[in-house]
Amino acid sequence: MEAIKLFLVTAVGIFLPVPTTESIVREVFSKSNFRKEPGLLQFWACITPSDSEDIGCYLTLREQPYMLTRDHEGLLQDYRRRCLGNYFPLVGVETRVGNWLPGRAAQTRIADHRTIHHALNPEDQHPADVGGKGQLVLPVFRDQGDGNKLVGIIEYVTPLPKESYVEDFEQIHNLLKVSLFSLIL
Repeated sequence: MEAIKLFLVTAVGIFLPVPTTESIVREVFSKSNFRKEPGLLQFWACITPSDSEDIGCYLTLREQPYMLTRDHEGLLQDYRRRCLGNYFPLVGVETRVGNWLPGRAAQTRIADHRTIHHALNPEDQHPADVGGKGQLVLPVFRDQGDGNKLVGIIEYVTPLPKESYVEDFEQIHNLLKVSLFSLIL
């Protein structure tokens, strides 16, 4: 009887579906705690063109998970709308992304942030979209067996920059780890 139970448990384990990137990101967003602060979480999917010889990907928000908390004066909704409406080029090794943090995180594969200590250069790419908002971006990777593949960027935007995004970074990082993601920073 024990052998049958073991076989059933093993068989069920084999046929469990692998969570999709979208389902994992949605779970992370739903468990995120903004501590009653206004904020926007959005996921920039990394779409690798199959016909390109360039190393890189297109970042897109279309049909990707996002979560918006209290939004004073619609500033975060406006930011999201502008991001959805903008065309973003292939982000490769030599692409000039300036201060566009999602692009820079995709390019460098390193988390980044914009706090009260960061000044925007008006000549950098996308300063009008960001304005005086704060940001935290985290590259998200999935283990492909032969290495980790960048699948997207989680962006956390606040109406005003914070002193630090360390707590927010740790929260999102830990939620990703729990959700079967392999996050490399």
